[in-house]
Amino acid sequence: MTYQPIVLFIALRYVLGKSIDQFGRNVYWISSVAIMLGVMAMITVLSVMNGCEREIKQNLLNFIPHVLLTTDKGYVHIENKPKLVLRQLQHKIICVQPLVTSNVILQSSRKASFGVMLGIDPNHFEPLYLYLINKYMDRLIPGKYYVIVGSALAKKLEVRINDQIRLIVPSVMQITPIGNVPSQRLFTVLDIYSTSSEVDSYQVLIHRSDASALMHYPSQCVTGWRLWLHEPLLLSNYYNNNCSQLCKDWVWRDWRECKGSLFQAMKIEKNIMFLLLVLIIIAAGFNVISFLALLILDKQIEIAVLQTYGFTRRQIVLLFMIQGFGNGILGIIFGTGLGLLLSSKLNQILLFLKILPDAVQLPVEIKYYQILGIVFMTFIIVFLATLYPSWRAASVHPARILRHG
Repeated sequence: MTYQPIVLFIALRYVLGKSIDQFGRNVYWISSVAIMLGVMAMITVLSVMNGCEREIKQNLLNFIPHVLLTTDKGYVHIENKPKLVLRQLQHKIICVQPLVTSNVILQSSRKASFGVMLGIDPNHFEPLYLYLINKYMDRLIPGKYYVIVGSALAKKLEVRINDQIRLIVPSVMQITPIGNVPSQRLFTVLDIYSTSSEVDSYQVLIHRSDASALMHYPSQCVTGWRLWLHEPLLLSNYYNNNCSQLCKDWVWRDWRECKGSLFQAMKIEKNIMFLLLVLIIIAAGFNVISFLALLILDKQIEIAVLQTYGFTRRQIVLLFMIQGFGNGILGIIFGTGLGLLLSSKLNQILLFLKILPDAVQLPVEIKYYQILGIVFMTFIIVFLATLYPSWRAASVHPARILRHG
């Protein structure tokens, strides 16, 4: 009768003892190092991509409308709220505000540019207020026709505070003695905001009443209702699962119309990188198979002797699976540790090696549930890699081997 510790003892002797030739030992350590590098690279790359996704979400999605609910006419009365939709999404919404918005042409005395106009109420929540240079949001009053522009747009138009720019709405025509011309109006630059993001180059803020007048809306009408969501990246789930049947009288527009391709490209890139790194770990799994195959060929006589001493097929399988698992677990432990260390110290390492300029910092976000998923996936790959060689080792016929041994 054999006991389980004997199986573990023999497995460790095979790995740590001197019974394996140098070539087999090299294959063993190469496979461990390959698994370690694969796990480390996967943790580091995914952490950087998580950080990039977080930065884009914070620097872009925080400043543009997440969802705009409007009607087929293109405007809605301010008393008409999408109550069913708001009730369905009440736990996912931060706040709801009326908004007037349109694509516009901005023209200064020297330059012109395209932009997006947001007609807002200065008494309501607006994240761009935190980035105003002079904090003049309380001076944004109706009838004065003030405008707040981004720093990049101000530089492009070559304007400063108190300069005038013309806002032209190409989609709205007005009748004049010389014919139909786009709706337009001179505005005075009240303040400038700087978020160091893309919105600085195209988004402008004006008072909601001035925007409605520029759009020629009926009295007390706005373009629609602006929704701020807790998780704008999960917006497709919100719409598909909750609101597709409730939006029959409303037109649902969201950030994916203008920025969806960017996040889709990031998602595809992330999936491709994940697949490539998984292939590295799978290749390391083949090294585990190679190591076990060499070990089994070298130890056939010992396997036959163990079987004559009473080792069962299950114990032989377990004997070689322990060796394969030991190989993989070493790679997983060291790969996870090095991956976490490299991810947390990545910017310092790149700065020390002078790979990136001093002012550039790579965004890094470590998600521990993601790391657990990587460890579990690698464990499964190693487990599958040990199955076939271990089963072949248990198929050895002791009488045949000992007769010819």
